[in-house]
Amino acid sequence: MTRAAFPRLAIGMAVLGLVVGAVFPFFAELLGVPPVYAGTPVFRAACLAAGLVLGAANWLLARHVIGTRLRVLADRLGDVAAVAADPVALASGSAPPVTDLAIPVHSADALGAAATAFNALLTALERERRFRSVVHATNDVLALLTDDGRVAFVSDSVTEVLGWTRAELQDRHASDLLYPEDAHLFTEAGAPITNEGEPSRVFLVRVRHAAGGYRHLEVSSSDRRADPDIAALLLTARDVTERLELQRRLAHQATHDDLTGLPNRAALLARGAEMLAGPVRLAVLLMDLDRFKEVNDTLGHSYGDRLLAQIGPRLVPLLREVDLVARLGGDEFAVLLPAVTPEEAAAAAARLRTALAVPFPVDGFVLDVDVSIGVAVGSGPGEIGALLRQADVAMYTAKERQSGVELYDPLSDGHDRGRLRRLGHLQQG
Repeated sequence: MTRAAFPRLAIGMAVLGLVVGAVFPFFAELLGVPPVYAGTPVFRAACLAAGLVLGAANWLLARHVIGTRLRVLADRLGDVAAVAADPVALASGSAPPVTDLAIPVHSADALGAAATAFNALLTALERERRFRSVVHATNDVLALLTDDGRVAFVSDSVTEVLGWTRAELQDRHASDLLYPEDAHLFTEAGAPITNEGEPSRVFLVRVRHAAGGYRHLEVSSSDRRADPDIAALLLTARDVTERLELQRRLAHQATHDDLTGLPNRAALLARGAEMLAGPVRLAVLLMDLDRFKEVNDTLGHSYGDRLLAQIGPRLVPLLREVDLVARLGGDEFAVLLPAVTPEEAAAAAARLRTALAVPFPVDGFVLDVDVSIGVAVGSGPGEIGALLRQADVAMYTAKERQSGVELYDPLSDGHDRGRLRRLGHLQQG
């Protein structure tokens, strides 16, 4: 067993005192003390006692001078250890600055060098505290993942972003928090996909929130496993859930009607052009509600709006998944039916008209409106605008004839270019 330093020093001082006491009689004779006195047992015993007293005095003095400074150093080291043992307090700034524990340097000896080294350690710890404060104060989540995909470190901001505490995520496997469909973004070990040619990458991933549901995080992954100071995968994650939701809402608003939630004219034109890009025949049904103006004039626009909001739920169940119903504006609606014949399109229009003939309940009133539908069928790229115009012509024909549904007839279209060309040919003849 290793003995303590001061007991060993005491033993050494005692031995030194005995040696001094033992040899002092010989020095006494050299100094002129008569041998008759220097050689007596009493004189020798007195010398030994004096040596022990001198050794004890030296030991007490060393213990007081050196021991006091060592106790101060030990106490300060204990204080530093207590602060360093609480990284959260160290990072949050609730702990006092460690530089307040500095030891005065009174000498240039070994004890002074120890105090200087201790103070340098405090300065380094203070820099570490400031670094941790920056890391934990940032809104982004910083995390380190081990090779097997476990969380080795995560910043305090994870609580604000995902609701988990740092302690709950420590040593947890990253795959436990991922949305199942996002598992392909991670390796089998649970670490983000990286390779030597692409050590860093940015990707979107859905991560489970402690309160339930998932948050969309934009993650920047950097492979720092070769860095001896990090030896892990460094992740920087930013919550972009609200940003993506805003983008989704804006995109939806750009292509959908606010009142009915149905696609708008822009969406119908884009979808129609997409359908006509291939060798597919497309039918366009254009609808206009009859007597709808009477509802607005009699009961007000709020009743008319609530009636319009019921049009989509009436029509959608009667359509296929590939079909599209849209509100063009006012009381005009349109339906796209791909891959149908004119006869099939007319039959579908008749079914939709029958569904809209059922009165609409609105706040205790039963509102009865009729609908006129024009049908146009065609194919070829860039013809969606022409089909809409033709369906509009057919729709007004249905209104004039009060027939409900009419197929487009070029012969009854006064603005049909083919008809104009035919008339011009007849006049020349």
